[in-house]
Amino acid sequence: MSDRYSKQRLYLGREADEALRSKRVAVLGLGALGSVIAPWLARAGVGHLTLIDRDLVEASNLQRQLLYGESDLGRAKAEVAAGRLAEANSGIQLNSVVADLTSGNARELLSGFDLICDGTDNFEARFLINDVAILTGTPWIYAGAIGGEGVVWPLNPPHTPCLRCLLEEPPAGGDVDTCDSAGVLGPAVGIIGSWAALEAMKVLTGKQAHAELVRFDFWNNERQFLKPPRTRCRFCTDRITEFLDARWSLKASALCGLEGVQIRVNPPGRLDLATLKDRLETRTRSPWRLAGMMLKGREGADEITLFADGRALVHGPMTPERARSWYTEVIGC
Repeated sequence: MSDRYSKQRLYLGREADEALRSKRVAVLGLGALGSVIAPWLARAGVGHLTLIDRDLVEASNLQRQLLYGESDLGRAKAEVAAGRLAEANSGIQLNSVVADLTSGNARELLSGFDLICDGTDNFEARFLINDVAILTGTPWIYAGAIGGEGVVWPLNPPHTPCLRCLLEEPPAGGDVDTCDSAGVLGPAVGIIGSWAALEAMKVLTGKQAHAELVRFDFWNNERQFLKPPRTRCRFCTDRITEFLDARWSLKASALCGLEGVQIRVNPPGRLDLATLKDRLETRTRSPWRLAGMMLKGREGADEITLFADGRALVHGPMTPERARSWYTEVIGC
């Protein structure tokens, strides 16, 4: 039987190749970018991957999220991804975490790693990653893709600038396009995710990652290499982690591009889903299905999924205001 890593070792050298087996990496977000980054790292033999995602597989994901198929619809992305990667490489450790990253759990979820890979689709999560990097000294790879373009930027404050050296505050809602407003091409995501994985391998094997923020517009044949800021911002200089320190309790917001509401709690809770199942079946006079860390059922025209960490997804006409009221009535907080 041939050696799994023989071709990789020819290029990296034995020492660098074997170093990958001892590394621990967190991949935050297992959507389009994460489902490219994570397989490359798994196949390269990174010793431990923690896969973190809050979402379920939906039909609209299948155009670009390569880890999933039609049989996975409605399942937790992190759990499906771990199963797929175990089939690709049974010799590494895989830990799936179905959770929403908040200030209340970011330290716990993202500490103890050699690298954090950004597979998210929102700046709230990225600024939390940046704060953890400032606090712990953990390097991370910032990546994003929209339309036919994308960016990659390896960061390791204070040795490099942090995200806030370039962008002091997250863009206001509506100031930046999203996949729901501008769309996204699968191959563009694939290139950006592969580039991010390559930079991750550099970091993990001790090679210098590229310093610039790289932007490619593949559709319009444009490319930019942006030099990093020469000076450090006050946040990474003084280790100010205001996003980690922010506190809020309950948020209900409309789903992007879909009819429905997402409810998030901070800090995450620990719901007794079995007890809630009985309560909701009595309340709605309809069956609810308990599947692992999720409880699913209907109330009127709305399809509702409750997660063990306290989150909820509502698909249907329920408004965010009504969703908050429903949640406090059922959960009691």
